[in-house]
Amino acid sequence: MHTSTETDLNRTASQGFEARFGRVPAVVAFAPGRVNLMGEHTDYNGGYVLPMPLGLGVSVALGPGDSPGDIRFASAAFEAEETRRVDEAATGAWSDYVLGALKALVTSEITEAGLCVFVASNLPMGAGLSSSAAIEIGTLRAAAAMFSKPADPVDFALKARAVENDFVGMPCGIMDQFAVSVGAPGNALFLDTRTLEYHPAPLPEGYSFLVIHSGVSHQLTDSGYATRVAECKAACTALGVEMLSDLDDDDLPRIDAIAEPLNRRARHIVTDNRLTRDGLAVLEAGDAVAFGRLMVGSHATERDNYQITVPETDALVAAAVADGALGARQTGGGFGGAIVVLVADEAVDGFSARLAAAFPATRLLAVT
Repeated sequence: MHTSTETDLNRTASQGFEARFGRVPAVVAFAPGRVNLMGEHTDYNGGYVLPMPLGLGVSVALGPGDSPGDIRFASAAFEAEETRRVDEAATGAWSDYVLGALKALVTSEITEAGLCVFVASNLPMGAGLSSSAAIEIGTLRAAAAMFSKPADPVDFALKARAVENDFVGMPCGIMDQFAVSVGAPGNALFLDTRTLEYHPAPLPEGYSFLVIHSGVSHQLTDSGYATRVAECKAACTALGVEMLSDLDDDDLPRIDAIAEPLNRRARHIVTDNRLTRDGLAVLEAGDAVAFGRLMVGSHATERDNYQITVPETDALVAAAVADGALGARQTGGGFGGAIVVLVADEAVDGFSARLAAAFPATRLLAVT
């Protein structure tokens, strides 16, 4: 079922395509953003994650091109149009994510006829809500529809991750792409990133998750993300394991014995894996209060062990909990971006107003 947001965004993309290229698009496809409720940076360590699709997202409109091998890119967010060859390498432009996804699925078709692309989004860049994954999955869905390709959600998640890793050069895990491609509205998604086993997790009745931008944007390719990936690999070598998710609480004494900061990085993975497993259990039990406590614990290990929070997100989380939120934590890759907060439904409006008054740089992005 289409949400009103999806319908409106698809219309925006279709109208933008027609205005820019002078013809209606052949197809329009939507993909949501996501917020991560638990399990941060565990995905590239083979661990557990608990993301949730959002109503916000990206719509991608595609239509026939003007010349073989050329792709014309336009977006509602930018005045300038780009034209690129299908065989180009990444350049650091926003269109890299679209180009990489197209190359993964329909290179030969574009080589023969070319393509026009228009992208519309209501996902803020730099908020940690997987705008890049949404662009990739939206593009794959549109291309599959236009060229009659199989559209398997798990396969699309794997293709989108390969776009990030091998084309864009971002050493991310599978969580974002999997949540965007496979996740269902109204549920969280518990995923074992090593085996790709997954199942929906119910959201607590009578409570809402608020996604609040801290006012500090991040750009993961310019941040410490790649450094954290390298540190985790070094910790694996020091501990003699293939992946840090091979470890559990019984291994904490020997984890603490390795050098700083590798010990902290490994401790975070063990801790957040445990919190995420516990989070699934309490969601299935309908215990929102317990889930909130686990969110606070997850933020603490992000801050103290993985060191990916910033003063602004730390202050927001502390203020949210002090104001009566059941739980709060920084969400996404870190180094800025958004926090996610769990509050009772009847408290949403008052809570949001008080937090906005206390932190004018913040912005409420979504209520789920």
